[in-house]
Amino acid sequence: MNLFSSPPTLEGSRIQLIPMELTHAQALWEVNDLDNWNFMTLKVDSKEKMLEWVRRAIEQRKNGTALPFVVVVKSTGRIIGATSLFQISLSQKSCEVGSTWYAKSYQRTFVNTECKLALLDYCFNELECIRVQIKTDERNLRSQQAIERLGAKREGILRKERILESGYSRNAVLYSIIDEEWPAVCEHLVNKLASY
Repeated sequence: MNLFSSPPTLEGSRIQLIPMELTHAQALWEVNDLDNWNFMTLKVDSKEKMLEWVRRAIEQRKNGTALPFVVVVKSTGRIIGATSLFQISLSQKSCEVGSTWYAKSYQRTFVNTECKLALLDYCFNELECIRVQIKTDERNLRSQQAIERLGAKREGILRKERILESGYSRNAVLYSIIDEEWPAVCEHLVNKLASY
């Protein structure tokens, strides 16, 4: 089975990560919050831009460079955000988690912890990665705190890592989890979920 032509659905106890399709754009727009895009490459502030963002993500999957997912809460069946695996290198056994955002009402809940647990479990146990990295804008302190709560290690700053739609050249903070760390990180995330 080809990873990119037949992408997996990932399961948590309360969420599902379903391969993103164009038909998901409307549901994503309905839970969109403009603040989610303050530190992203594109500012998705219209239905048309959401459709374009989804289209680009699917194009990356077709090109074999990313696996974009929508986040579904199982109890309601509602789409409440999105996340992706990028820079997937099966030969180098590495990838990046990113382009993650959630509806405001699901921020700082079980959702991020459970999504990251499902993604990281897939990376380390199915793709057999030895390294998974996460990047965030240097100005996005809330995101940095969330990544650090997962148990990822801060590696440093990538200067002028990308240019945002506004023309701003952002610095990115780089984090990673490596295979030797995964068992402890997994246990930490499972324990964290039990407290929600």
